[in-house]
Amino acid sequence: MSRGSSITIVTAGDAGYFGLLTDLLESLRRGLGDRLYPLSILDIGFTDDQRDHLKHIYSAAVAPLGWDLTYPLRSHPPNSFKVLAGRPHLPKHFPGYDIYLWIDADCWVQDAKVLELFIRGAAKGNLAIVPEIDRGYWTIHKRPKFWGQNQKAFAWAFGMREGYRYGRHAILNAGVFALKGDAPHWQLWSDNYTHALRRFRLGPGAYRGNISFFLSDQTSLNRTVYVQGAPATLLPAYCNWFCGKGTPMFDAEKNFVVEPHEPYLPLGIVHLAGEGMKERVWSLRTLQGGTVETRLTYTAIEVLRQASTKVRPISTRG
Repeated sequence: MSRGSSITIVTAGDAGYFGLLTDLLESLRRGLGDRLYPLSILDIGFTDDQRDHLKHIYSAAVAPLGWDLTYPLRSHPPNSFKVLAGRPHLPKHFPGYDIYLWIDADCWVQDAKVLELFIRGAAKGNLAIVPEIDRGYWTIHKRPKFWGQNQKAFAWAFGMREGYRYGRHAILNAGVFALKGDAPHWQLWSDNYTHALRRFRLGPGAYRGNISFFLSDQTSLNRTVYVQGAPATLLPAYCNWFCGKGTPMFDAEKNFVVEPHEPYLPLGIVHLAGEGMKERVWSLRTLQGGTVETRLTYTAIEVLRQASTKVRPISTRG
Protein backbone atom coordinates (compact mmCIF):
# COMPACT_ATOMS: atom_id res chain seq x y z
CA MET A 1 0.00 0.00 0.00
CA SER A 2 1.48 3.31 -1.03
CA ARG A 3 1.97 6.19 1.36
CA GLY A 4 -0.68 8.07 -0.60
CA SER A 5 -3.35 5.58 0.39
CA SER A 6 -5.80 6.55 3.08
CA ILE A 7 -4.91 4.82 6.35
CA THR A 8 -5.91 5.55 9.93
CA ILE A 9 -4.72 4.10 13.22
CA VAL A 10 -7.68 3.57 15.54
CA THR A 11 -7.83 3.00 19.28
CA ALA A 12 -10.15 3.77 22.18
CA GLY A 13 -10.07 4.82 25.82
CA ASP A 14 -11.52 6.64 28.78
CA ALA A 15 -10.23 8.75 31.65
CA GLY A 16 -8.81 5.74 33.48
CA TYR A 17 -6.92 4.49 30.41
CA PHE A 18 -5.60 7.91 29.42
CA GLY A 19 -2.03 7.24 30.60
CA LEU A 20 -1.77 3.98 28.65
CA LEU A 21 -3.38 5.62 25.63
CA THR A 22 -0.90 8.49 25.56
CA ASP A 23 1.92 5.95 25.93
CA LEU A 24 0.65 4.29 22.75
CA LEU A 25 0.39 7.62 20.94
CA GLU A 26 3.86 8.72 22.04
CA SER A 27 5.32 5.42 20.87
CA LEU A 28 3.65 5.89 17.49
CA ARG A 29 4.89 9.45 17.18
CA ARG A 30 8.41 8.38 18.09
CA GLY A 31 8.37 5.42 15.73
CA LEU A 32 6.75 7.07 12.71
CA GLY A 33 7.73 10.72 13.09
CA ASP A 34 6.37 12.81 10.23
CA ARG A 35 5.04 9.61 8.61
CA LEU A 36 2.45 9.20 11.37
CA TYR A 37 -0.91 8.12 10.01
CA PRO A 38 -4.05 10.01 11.04
CA LEU A 39 -5.19 8.98 14.52
CA SER A 40 -8.81 8.10 15.26
CA ILE A 41 -9.91 7.55 18.87
CA LEU A 42 -13.19 6.19 20.20
CA ASP A 43 -14.22 8.06 23.35
CA ILE A 44 -15.95 6.08 26.09
CA GLY A 45 -15.37 8.57 28.89
CA PHE A 46 -12.54 11.08 28.54
CA THR A 47 -12.62 14.32 30.49
CA ASP A 48 -12.93 17.55 28.52
CA ASP A 49 -9.25 18.32 29.17
CA GLN A 50 -8.18 14.89 27.99
CA ARG A 51 -10.30 15.20 24.87
CA ASP A 52 -8.76 18.58 24.07
CA HIS A 53 -5.29 17.17 24.68
CA LEU A 54 -5.84 14.37 22.16
CA LYS A 55 -7.12 16.78 19.55
CA HIS A 56 -4.52 19.52 19.98
CA ILE A 57 -1.37 17.54 20.81
CA TYR A 58 -1.92 14.53 18.55
CA SER A 59 -4.32 16.02 15.96
CA ALA A 60 -6.57 13.03 16.65
CA ALA A 61 -10.15 12.65 15.53
CA VAL A 62 -12.11 11.81 18.69
CA ALA A 63 -15.60 10.33 18.36
CA PRO A 64 -18.00 9.39 21.19
CA LEU A 65 -18.92 5.72 21.24
CA GLY A 66 -22.30 4.38 22.22
CA TRP A 67 -23.60 0.80 22.01
CA ASP A 68 -23.16 -0.50 18.46
CA LEU A 69 -24.67 -3.87 19.37
CA THR A 70 -27.40 -4.74 21.83
CA TYR A 71 -26.05 -6.81 24.70
CA PRO A 72 -28.48 -8.82 26.80
CA LEU A 73 -29.41 -6.31 29.51
CA ARG A 74 -26.78 -4.05 28.01
CA SER A 75 -26.89 -1.64 30.94
CA HIS A 76 -25.10 -4.20 33.06
CA PRO A 77 -21.78 -4.89 31.25
CA PRO A 78 -19.00 -2.42 32.03
CA ASN A 79 -18.63 0.68 29.88
CA SER A 80 -15.54 -0.87 28.30
CA PHE A 81 -17.77 -3.38 26.49
CA LYS A 82 -18.71 -0.52 24.17
CA VAL A 83 -15.26 -0.91 22.64
CA LEU A 84 -15.80 -4.62 22.04
CA ALA A 85 -19.07 -3.86 20.26
CA GLY A 86 -17.49 -0.94 18.38
CA ARG A 87 -14.49 -2.69 16.84
CA PRO A 88 -16.53 -4.48 14.13
CA HIS A 89 -17.90 -1.08 13.04
CA LEU A 90 -14.83 1.14 12.74
CA PRO A 91 -15.61 2.31 9.16
CA LYS A 92 -18.95 3.64 10.43
CA HIS A 93 -17.31 5.74 13.14
CA PHE A 94 -14.44 7.07 11.02
CA PRO A 95 -15.62 6.81 7.41
CA GLY A 96 -13.60 7.34 4.28
CA TYR A 97 -10.35 5.45 4.90
CA ASP A 98 -8.96 2.66 2.74
CA ILE A 99 -7.41 0.78 5.67
CA TYR A 100 -8.12 0.72 9.41
CA LEU A 101 -5.28 -0.32 11.71
CA TRP A 102 -6.65 -1.03 15.17
CA ILE A 103 -4.32 -1.05 18.23
CA ASP A 104 -5.62 -1.58 21.78
CA ALA A 105 -4.72 1.18 24.22
CA ASP A 106 -2.84 -1.30 26.43
CA CYS A 107 -0.33 -1.80 23.61
CA TRP A 108 2.65 0.31 22.61
CA VAL A 109 4.83 0.27 19.52
CA GLN A 110 8.54 -0.38 19.91
CA ASP A 111 9.43 -1.09 16.27
CA ALA A 112 7.10 0.73 13.88
CA LYS A 113 8.27 -1.36 10.91
CA VAL A 114 5.75 -4.04 11.92
CA LEU A 115 2.91 -1.65 11.17
CA GLU A 116 3.75 -1.92 7.48
CA LEU A 117 3.31 -5.69 7.71
CA PHE A 118 -0.25 -5.20 8.95
CA ILE A 119 -0.95 -2.63 6.26
CA ARG A 120 0.48 -4.81 3.46
CA GLY A 121 -1.67 -7.72 4.56
CA ALA A 122 -4.80 -5.57 4.69
CA ALA A 123 -4.06 -4.05 1.28
CA LYS A 124 -4.44 -7.53 -0.22
CA GLY A 125 -7.97 -7.77 1.13
CA ASN A 126 -6.95 -9.89 4.10
CA LEU A 127 -7.44 -9.48 7.82
CA ALA A 128 -3.88 -8.88 9.05
CA ILE A 129 -3.67 -10.28 12.56
CA VAL A 130 -1.42 -12.21 14.96
CA PRO A 131 -2.21 -15.69 16.35
CA GLU A 132 -1.50 -16.23 20.04
CA ILE A 133 1.13 -18.87 19.39
CA ASP A 134 4.92 -18.74 19.65
CA ARG A 135 7.81 -20.89 20.85
CA GLY A 136 8.22 -18.40 23.70
CA TYR A 137 4.63 -18.67 24.98
CA TRP A 138 4.15 -20.92 27.98
CA THR A 139 0.81 -22.08 26.58
CA ILE A 140 2.42 -24.30 23.93
CA HIS A 141 4.61 -26.10 26.48
CA LYS A 142 1.84 -27.31 28.78
CA ARG A 143 -0.29 -30.42 28.48
CA PRO A 144 -3.30 -29.57 26.28
CA LYS A 145 -6.68 -29.59 27.98
CA PHE A 146 -9.46 -31.75 26.61
CA TRP A 147 -11.81 -28.75 26.81
CA GLY A 148 -9.79 -25.55 26.98
CA GLN A 149 -10.72 -21.88 27.29
CA ASN A 150 -10.97 -21.25 23.55
CA GLN A 151 -13.17 -24.30 23.03
CA LYS A 152 -15.45 -23.14 25.83
CA ALA A 153 -15.62 -19.67 24.27
CA PHE A 154 -16.56 -21.08 20.85
CA ALA A 155 -19.13 -23.41 22.39
CA TRP A 156 -20.68 -20.60 24.46
CA ALA A 157 -21.02 -18.40 21.38
CA PHE A 158 -21.77 -20.88 18.59
CA GLY A 159 -22.56 -24.30 20.01
CA MET A 160 -20.77 -27.46 21.07
CA ARG A 161 -19.89 -28.69 17.57
CA GLU A 162 -18.02 -25.50 16.68
CA GLY A 163 -16.46 -25.44 20.13
CA TYR A 164 -14.98 -28.87 19.59
CA ARG A 165 -13.95 -28.28 15.97
CA TYR A 166 -12.71 -24.71 15.88
CA GLY A 167 -11.81 -24.00 19.49
CA ARG A 168 -8.59 -25.95 18.93
CA HIS A 169 -7.31 -23.37 16.45
CA ALA A 170 -4.74 -20.78 17.50
CA ILE A 171 -6.53 -17.71 18.89
CA LEU A 172 -6.36 -14.68 16.60
CA ASN A 173 -5.74 -11.76 18.94
CA ALA A 174 -8.17 -8.93 18.18
CA GLY A 175 -6.09 -6.36 20.08
CA VAL A 176 -4.14 -5.44 16.94
CA PHE A 177 -5.35 -5.92 13.38
CA ALA A 178 -5.65 -4.17 10.01
CA LEU A 179 -8.47 -4.43 7.50
CA LYS A 180 -9.68 -2.61 4.40
CA GLY A 181 -12.72 -0.43 4.90
CA ASP A 182 -14.74 -2.31 2.27
CA ALA A 183 -13.70 -5.82 3.37
CA PRO A 184 -16.55 -8.31 3.95
CA HIS A 185 -15.01 -9.26 7.30
CA TRP A 186 -16.67 -6.32 9.09
CA GLN A 187 -20.24 -7.47 8.42
CA LEU A 188 -19.42 -11.12 9.08
CA TRP A 189 -17.81 -10.16 12.38
CA SER A 190 -20.77 -8.01 13.41
CA ASP A 191 -23.27 -10.69 12.46
CA ASN A 192 -21.34 -13.37 14.35
CA TYR A 193 -21.09 -11.20 17.44
CA THR A 194 -24.80 -10.39 17.31
CA HIS A 195 -25.59 -14.09 17.02
CA ALA A 196 -23.39 -14.92 20.00
CA LEU A 197 -25.00 -12.26 22.18
CA ARG A 198 -28.53 -13.37 21.31
CA ARG A 199 -27.96 -17.01 22.25
CA PHE A 200 -28.53 -16.38 25.95
CA ARG A 201 -30.71 -14.21 28.12
CA LEU A 202 -28.17 -13.09 30.67
CA GLY A 203 -29.23 -11.73 34.00
CA PRO A 204 -27.68 -8.78 35.88
CA GLY A 205 -24.00 -9.31 36.56
CA ALA A 206 -23.79 -12.44 34.39
CA TYR A 207 -20.66 -11.09 32.71
CA ARG A 208 -18.74 -11.29 36.00
CA GLY A 209 -16.28 -14.15 35.79
CA ASN A 210 -17.71 -15.27 32.43
CA ILE A 211 -14.58 -15.32 30.27
CA SER A 212 -16.53 -16.73 27.30
CA PHE A 213 -18.84 -13.70 27.38
CA PHE A 214 -15.88 -11.36 27.64
CA LEU A 215 -14.10 -13.05 24.71
CA SER A 216 -17.17 -13.36 22.49
CA ASP A 217 -16.20 -10.43 20.23
CA GLN A 218 -12.79 -12.00 19.60
CA THR A 219 -14.34 -15.44 19.18
CA SER A 220 -16.69 -13.92 16.61
CA LEU A 221 -13.76 -12.53 14.64
CA ASN A 222 -12.01 -15.90 14.83
CA ARG A 223 -15.16 -17.52 13.45
CA THR A 224 -15.08 -15.11 10.52
CA VAL A 225 -11.73 -16.57 9.50
CA TYR A 226 -11.84 -20.20 10.63
CA VAL A 227 -15.47 -21.08 9.88
CA GLN A 228 -16.52 -18.64 7.16
CA GLY A 229 -13.19 -18.56 5.33
CA ALA A 230 -12.60 -14.81 5.24
CA PRO A 231 -8.97 -14.39 4.07
CA ALA A 232 -6.31 -13.58 6.63
CA THR A 233 -2.61 -12.73 6.77
CA LEU A 234 -1.17 -14.30 9.93
CA LEU A 235 1.80 -12.38 11.29
CA PRO A 236 4.48 -13.60 13.74
CA ALA A 237 4.12 -13.09 17.48
CA TYR A 238 6.67 -10.27 17.72
CA CYS A 239 4.21 -8.14 15.74
CA ASN A 240 1.80 -8.25 18.73
CA TRP A 241 3.59 -9.83 21.70
CA PHE A 242 1.13 -10.98 24.34
CA CYS A 243 3.18 -10.54 27.52
CA GLY A 244 0.69 -12.52 29.61
CA LYS A 245 1.65 -15.63 27.63
CA GLY A 246 5.37 -15.10 27.32
CA THR A 247 7.89 -13.09 29.33
CA PRO A 248 10.22 -11.25 26.94
CA MET A 249 13.92 -10.50 27.44
CA PHE A 250 15.83 -7.22 27.39
CA ASP A 251 18.83 -6.28 25.28
CA ALA A 252 20.71 -3.99 27.67
CA GLU A 253 23.13 -2.82 24.97
CA LYS A 254 20.57 -1.85 22.34
CA ASN A 255 17.85 -1.05 24.90
CA PHE A 256 15.16 -3.15 23.28
CA VAL A 257 12.57 -5.51 24.69
CA VAL A 258 13.14 -8.68 22.66
CA GLU A 259 11.63 -12.12 22.13
CA PRO A 260 12.96 -14.73 24.59
CA HIS A 261 14.60 -17.03 22.03
CA GLU A 262 17.00 -16.71 19.10
CA PRO A 263 17.23 -14.60 17.05
CA TYR A 264 16.00 -12.27 19.84
CA LEU A 265 14.16 -9.94 17.51
CA PRO A 266 12.92 -6.67 19.02
CA LEU A 267 9.22 -6.81 19.79
CA GLY A 268 7.28 -4.67 17.36
CA ILE A 269 4.22 -4.19 19.57
CA VAL A 270 4.18 -4.89 23.31
CA HIS A 271 0.70 -5.92 24.47
CA LEU A 272 -0.19 -5.74 28.18
CA ALA A 273 -3.66 -7.31 28.09
CA GLY A 274 -4.79 -9.23 31.14
CA GLU A 275 -5.34 -8.70 34.83
CA GLY A 276 -2.33 -7.15 36.57
CA MET A 277 -0.16 -7.01 33.44
CA LYS A 278 -0.04 -3.22 33.29
CA GLU A 279 1.09 -2.73 36.91
CA ARG A 280 3.27 -5.81 37.21
CA VAL A 281 7.01 -5.40 37.83
CA TRP A 282 8.75 -7.93 35.61
CA SER A 283 12.13 -9.53 36.12
CA LEU A 284 13.55 -9.65 32.61
CA ARG A 285 16.59 -11.68 31.72
CA THR A 286 19.03 -9.74 29.58
CA LEU A 287 21.01 -10.91 26.58
CA GLN A 288 24.14 -9.84 28.46
CA GLY A 289 23.59 -12.30 31.30
CA GLY A 290 21.75 -10.38 34.00
CA THR A 291 18.28 -9.21 34.92
CA VAL A 292 16.42 -5.93 35.09
CA GLU A 293 13.33 -5.18 37.16
CA THR A 294 10.79 -3.04 35.33
CA ARG A 295 7.19 -2.60 34.33
CA LEU A 296 6.61 -3.15 30.63
CA THR A 297 4.77 0.08 29.85
CA TYR A 298 6.23 2.46 27.28
CA THR A 299 7.02 5.02 29.99
CA ALA A 300 8.81 2.47 32.19
CA ILE A 301 10.94 1.14 29.33
CA GLU A 302 11.84 4.71 28.33
CA VAL A 303 13.07 5.33 31.89
CA LEU A 304 15.07 2.11 31.71
CA ARG A 305 16.62 3.14 28.40
CA GLN A 306 17.64 6.54 29.68
CA ALA A 307 19.04 5.34 32.98
CA SER A 308 22.45 3.84 33.65
CA THR A 309 21.05 0.34 33.91
CA LYS A 310 22.65 -1.71 36.66
CA VAL A 311 22.36 -5.37 35.85
CA ARG A 312 22.73 -8.00 38.54
CA PRO A 313 23.89 -11.54 37.70
CA ILE A 314 21.30 -14.25 37.35
CA SER A 315 21.43 -16.58 40.29
CA THR A 316 22.50 -20.14 39.53
CA ARG A 317 22.03 -23.38 41.40
CA GLY A 318 24.76 -25.89 41.73
